[in-house]
Amino acid sequence: MDLSQITAGLVAVSAARSAIAGTGSKVYLLSYTDINKATSVVTANVISSIVMQATKKGYIFETLDNSFDGSSDLVKGTYYSDFDHKLPLRIFTKTQAAKKFVESLKLARVVAIVENKEIGAAGELKYECYGWDAGLELMSMKTSTAMADKVVFELELGSGSKSKETSLPKSVFTTSVAATETMLAGLIP
Repeated sequence: MDLSQITAGLVAVSAARSAIAGTGSKVYLLSYTDINKATSVVTANVISSIVMQATKKGYIFETLDNSFDGSSDLVKGTYYSDFDHKLPLRIFTKTQAAKKFVESLKLARVVAIVENKEIGAAGELKYECYGWDAGLELMSMKTSTAMADKVVFELELGSGSKSKETSLPKSVFTTSVAATETMLAGLIP
């Protein structure tokens, strides 16, 4: 049985402009188990509403523009194929708070909402969500007193070895960029 078929064509280039590479300075981090998936709304891989469990909030990881770059790789299986999401985070400050943050990620499972520079025609691509289906784990952490390029801690969040994502990173969009940012602001303290 063929479980999926191509359902539409695609114009894969725009004569008007090419996509803008890069990321902004913010990543919204939500604990995977703090999200109320039953009342959040996802339609056609677009998240239009994120609802947190009672009293739970997310956090903002704020850093330099272009210092994190999300990626997604196909994990080809015999019967099913999934996606491996990756999100490296770079920390440029050596403080006790930074060390505490890194250590808090050691056993955490998170969902990350990334601010892109490419926003799409109506703002529908400005924010993408990594780890919505299974969460992201801290896959590696490197630090060195050499601090090459001023990076103190280099973290990589990624899909776990047994739990992959069912799609590319989902877009996060309500009706406009302003409405989406209002929703995201409501997720943090």
